[in-house]
Amino acid sequence: PDPSIDTVMKGYDIMRAFEPDTIIALGGGSPMDAAKVMWLYYENPSVNFDDLKQKFLDIRKRAFRYPELGKKSKLVCIPTTSGTGSEVTPFSVITDKKENKKYPLADYALTPTIAIIDPAFTMSLPKSVTADTGMDVLTHAIEAYVSTLANDYTDALALQAIKLTFDYLKRSVDFGANDPLAREKMHNASTIAGMAFGNAFLGISHSMAHKIGAKFHLIHGRTNAILLPYVVLYNGERPQKLSTWPKNESYIADLKYADIARFIGLKFNTVTEGVTALSDAIYALGTSIGIKMSFKDQGVDEKAYLDALDTLAYQAYEDQCSPANPRLPMVADMKEILKKAYYGR
Repeated sequence: PDPSIDTVMKGYDIMRAFEPDTIIALGGGSPMDAAKVMWLYYENPSVNFDDLKQKFLDIRKRAFRYPELGKKSKLVCIPTTSGTGSEVTPFSVITDKKENKKYPLADYALTPTIAIIDPAFTMSLPKSVTADTGMDVLTHAIEAYVSTLANDYTDALALQAIKLTFDYLKRSVDFGANDPLAREKMHNASTIAGMAFGNAFLGISHSMAHKIGAKFHLIHGRTNAILLPYVVLYNGERPQKLSTWPKNESYIADLKYADIARFIGLKFNTVTEGVTALSDAIYALGTSIGIKMSFKDQGVDEKAYLDALDTLAYQAYEDQCSPANPRLPMVADMKEILKKAYYGR
């Protein structure tokens, strides 16, 4: 897990010696993410990692432009978890072990040439991996649906991935290979969610998950599962002063959360109740598949966590995923969400 810059450079050295015309990444998100950046260095050895990690507001209008890929080789991604959706996204999360930071790299040049989606690869996944990666799928889809960059196409993809996850994740965890339909549906949901957030991007659940994961070495999907209920409540509360994007005439994240709640069959009377119902449903799903839904229950030391709050909140604010969040977060807001996620409900 958590591919590092060192891992990327070792892979690049092997590719440089071997000179492949096809690169195959078989595995979960980590090997696929690593392969993307190995591919980049293989085709463009002079590229600088500091340029790659530059933050931007609009991926199409950035100071540093990634070089075009595919002139020397193709990248084929075959996911074996359900999952990160990395097989269809322009993203790669790489860890700098010296700085103990995760950097989400983003550019459409990183999109794999071919994705092969075969649920047969997931049949033997352990329950815990199924649960963790499945909650990552849900986070991808929900964050994409309320993103400031969401559109009609990404909304349709995101809603379908959300529905599939609520319908089939628990079955996939409980029965594994004995329920091949559930495995297939979750594998499809992962890729569908990838297509959604590959175009709409993500939000502050991922911003915080990147920083917590790097600091405390927690599993990414599980970290998102813990954070997401609180992020939904935060974004579902209409801000009084701040907005991030002039795309909509008014704030609509709360309405879109209510749309999700309605789409998955939750009962409520008001938009506020719909937001709360969705947050509760996410929490209940995580609990039902065996995830301890607080960082305290995950065994993170209380003093170490609280001492790191200021740094984590600031780093999350600076993360590449934050600009597409529907509500512009302040560092203090991040800190409050992180604190709630530590103690849980």
